[in-house]
Amino acid sequence: MQFSNNHHPHANGRVMIIGLDGATFDLIEPWAAAGHLPNMARLLQEGASARLLSTIPAHSGPGWATFATGLLPGKHGVYHFAGPTRDAEYFRPLSGDSIRGRRFWDLAGDHNRTVGIINVPLTFPPRKVNGYMIAGLFAPNGAGAFESRELYEEVYAHCGEYIVNAPVLQNRQAFLDGLLNGMAGGLKVGEYLLDKHPTDLFVIVFRMIDSVMHRYWADMDPDHPLYAELGSSAIPNGVLDGYKLLDEAIGRLLEKSGPDTTLYIMSDHGFRAEYRRFSGNKWLRDNGLLALKGSRASMIGFAEKWAERLRIEMMLKKVGMQVLKLMGGKSRPEGVLFQAVDWTRTKAVFGPTIGLNLNVKGRDAQGIVEPEEYEPLRDRLIKELKAIRDPETGHPVFQEVWRREEVYFGEAVDLAPDLVFEMGEYHTNGKRWSYGMSAGFTEWRDYTTPSRRLAGEHAPDGIFMAYGPHISRGQQFPDFSIADIAPTILYTMGVPVPQEMDGVVRLEVFDPAYVAANPVAYTHVDLLGTAGSSGQALAEGYNSAVAERLRDLGYLE
Repeated sequence: MQFSNNHHPHANGRVMIIGLDGATFDLIEPWAAAGHLPNMARLLQEGASARLLSTIPAHSGPGWATFATGLLPGKHGVYHFAGPTRDAEYFRPLSGDSIRGRRFWDLAGDHNRTVGIINVPLTFPPRKVNGYMIAGLFAPNGAGAFESRELYEEVYAHCGEYIVNAPVLQNRQAFLDGLLNGMAGGLKVGEYLLDKHPTDLFVIVFRMIDSVMHRYWADMDPDHPLYAELGSSAIPNGVLDGYKLLDEAIGRLLEKSGPDTTLYIMSDHGFRAEYRRFSGNKWLRDNGLLALKGSRASMIGFAEKWAERLRIEMMLKKVGMQVLKLMGGKSRPEGVLFQAVDWTRTKAVFGPTIGLNLNVKGRDAQGIVEPEEYEPLRDRLIKELKAIRDPETGHPVFQEVWRREEVYFGEAVDLAPDLVFEMGEYHTNGKRWSYGMSAGFTEWRDYTTPSRRLAGEHAPDGIFMAYGPHISRGQQFPDFSIADIAPTILYTMGVPVPQEMDGVVRLEVFDPAYVAANPVAYTHVDLLGTAGSSGQALAEGYNSAVAERLRDLGYLE
């Protein structure tokens, strides 16, 4: 395959970004100090680092969209992996076309820099770039993830089949092996492309470590509420093995890239243990704000809850979909969740996004909340949710609850939930715990133990590490924002930085003499008007496959 011949490397050489989905310094720092992660230990000692504040909510959907655009959710319009439809479907999954805003790799390509993009979430369908793109999460395995059929055939011949999503298996060891093998396969592809198709900008994301932490966090902590029930199926070193693989990947990719490369390592959010889950939609039912039809769909949802406890959820999920279809219901996975709601008697719902959506008359398909009731209802919900305390611990279940306009700004605020929140967090015995949210409609208890699919949960602070010829050595800085990544990368490449980006160039990570000799060049770019997407917030044509994957990952009940 051929790239542009107009090659103008910046004085700082090539740039490599390695994304570690959900990585946290809470694990990296002690494991690096213990000698388990020698490459990360070296980067912490010889480079610059900072905790990286994620988006609100701390979720991969908005996080990776902000990473790619330098824009916050109120502008790019992604708040989850799903978006509201304001019709009878209620929501649909998102795709790369849902993101409003130009990506930093497109801006680099506009300035004749070659780019290689591998496995970044929300890049499906893959787009043409000045180089190559292999799409990430929700892309199909194999050729469908590649923008170029020619590149797919080449990679397949040298690296084997390209795996975006590991199969979700009932056997815990087999599933973990699939995730680790998927990450190892991604590393093999990355190394091959660095050798055969070097680019000015190289971006690769190891997304499956997020799934490892979601599923196996309890295995490494005897204090976790799920630890005892795991019994002989516990895999205490599962998460550590994932991080060791990532550490090896960092070392090998950095060696391949050469000494003139500036390396950035980042995560879209962090991770922490989940203590237990608050049954948000049960709370709404108990407070007269949500009603169910008592339908067969809700009975299937009830059965699925028990199936998880009995460790047969994978089998029953598939059976439930077929039974629902035979009964005349929708076979799409999200149909089970929302067919149970009686929208004619429902004023508010938790989910599917991380927030609370009001059913507003004149806006939503079956809205019943009158416009004059909207603000008083939000005021009531904020007050009552912030007052909730866990009767077992006394800790607040919600750390904060905001109106959406208090958090977001921009033309896409109308796509956000009406209320957004941060779940409560507390520390005990040196460990970090948070509450989770169960959006299921069939809970009969106010609090439940964590789902085995979500034993670990997202934290608002991820990681940032920088290493290279002009990077400060051994420096730790106060918190950065994930929106700062895109403008900082453009600066590193000598590409003008759009002033329209919400993030800023983090000059402190560079040697002062380098900054003095290389001031930031700013420009004005219509980031939203030239996004190259349909401008629609919702994806078409692959809803069922994505919704199924969301359920496998635990994002849909």
